[in-house]
Amino acid sequence: MDKDELKDLLFEMLNEHDALFSDLSLDDETDTIFIKSAGGESFIVTVSPVTTDEALIELWAKRNPELMSLALGVLNMRDLGGFTEEEAHTYLSEIISKADNSCVGDMDNMISKSRNLK
Repeated sequence: MDKDELKDLLFEMLNEHDALFSDLSLDDETDTIFIKSAGGESFIVTVSPVTTDEALIELWAKRNPELMSLALGVLNMRDLGGFTEEEAHTYLSEIISKADNSCVGDMDNMISKSRNLK
């Protein structure tokens, strides 16, 4: 998605929610969209490209900060040789079962991908 497509998407989102705005501008240098509402309020949308996996992990971490710390600890212990692949998988599965996973559809796929991060 390029910046023009993103700008069009933002227009669509604002229109869907009956949000009126008087100005919309894009600053290419800072990858920022500036929005001024009809009521005089100003909003800033920062555009930063991320991969789908990064976005999902970030969202999952925001919803599960304590469990993310535990998951990172398990991955670290695996990388240091403290846990086998099977042990790490078992611990990660247990951590994920206790988490708010509404942001991610296939958590087993996420665990499998973590194995490949070594």
